[in-house]
Amino acid sequence: MIDKQSVIESLRGVLDPEIGISIVDLNMVRDITITDDHVKVKIALTVAHCPLAKTLQSDVEKALKKSGQVHSVTVETTSMSKSELDELRTMLQNKTAKTGAEPRTNVGAGIERLGKREIRNIIAIVSGKGGVGKSFVTSMLACELRRQGYEVGVLDADLTGPSIAKVFGLTNHPSKSPAGAITPIETKTGIKVMSINLILDDPGTPVIWRGPIVNSVIRQLYWEVDWGPLHYLLVDLPPGTSDAPLTVFQSLPLDGVIVVSSPQDLASLIVTKAVNMAKKMNTEIFGLIENMSFLECPGCGEKVHVFGPSQGEKLAEQLGILFLGSIPIDPMIARKSDEGRIEDYSSPAFQATADKLRLRTSEQVQQLMQGLPIAWAVEPAKS
Repeated sequence: MIDKQSVIESLRGVLDPEIGISIVDLNMVRDITITDDHVKVKIALTVAHCPLAKTLQSDVEKALKKSGQVHSVTVETTSMSKSELDELRTMLQNKTAKTGAEPRTNVGAGIERLGKREIRNIIAIVSGKGGVGKSFVTSMLACELRRQGYEVGVLDADLTGPSIAKVFGLTNHPSKSPAGAITPIETKTGIKVMSINLILDDPGTPVIWRGPIVNSVIRQLYWEVDWGPLHYLLVDLPPGTSDAPLTVFQSLPLDGVIVVSSPQDLASLIVTKAVNMAKKMNTEIFGLIENMSFLECPGCGEKVHVFGPSQGEKLAEQLGILFLGSIPIDPMIARKSDEGRIEDYSSPAFQATADKLRLRTSEQVQQLMQGLPIAWAVEPAKS
């Protein structure tokens, strides 16, 4: 039988998309009305007109329907009052003072770790070898997170094979602010992008640089760019474990990495090196994504395992990391990428993967102060 207490318990597992704490513990759950197998609930948002409201509403609906007793859900939203926001802010700040995260120490001799500034989650996308679709996974994760209402940026750190600007259809050169910072180029949906291809006069010019120069440029593409407040900055790394990935691991304040693989035995074997590198650098591994897992026949729906049977879930279990999902082969991907319209592409597989990622990062909030809503920093609370 459905009652208010069971509804509250179901909602206890729903985390605020920004703060990463249960909406029940944050006192966001207000009116609950139950009529037969229909539940109507009102949620008090921490930010008026919050761009993440739809994401939160979807999470609430899924949580309530999970038991099987609730057939339909209506989610209404309101906003917390100024006094409620002040009380919430004080509570979070007090928790921060008690549970502040310890700084990482194994950066390397003579290497300075750059600051995090206003970026909530900095996540590197890595692979053991090329050709597994790492840049595609990076761009699609950015698109899905942006659709859910998050502020997202993409740093293309693959200097010798940059492709992020191409798939987003970006050709403009970035400008500089009065303070001298580089302004990233924004896509049509508002994703902030920085790539070496946007700086070179001719994108076809090969980047023939030695390690020290590559390392310096990667640091500049992060530190000298005015990213502004972001929920997620995704860093597309070159494949392997060479100087460029090492620079990102040592210089950027990474919150974690996502490993991309494919079903081939060789890719699965080499991805272990990327995982071990992250572990040696004491960097959290958010999970593994297997790309090109299968091709679904458009006529009969049968799954064809073009590159062999899927190994992603088994590999993730062997490595002791979370499996974020399998991405199918879709000819539409190549077409949208070539046209620079990757933002027009969407798939249930990536939606599910993005959901897992944001829940994983919510659980990994290292400092509760980083979990304060970004809008609080730019918009004063209103009565």
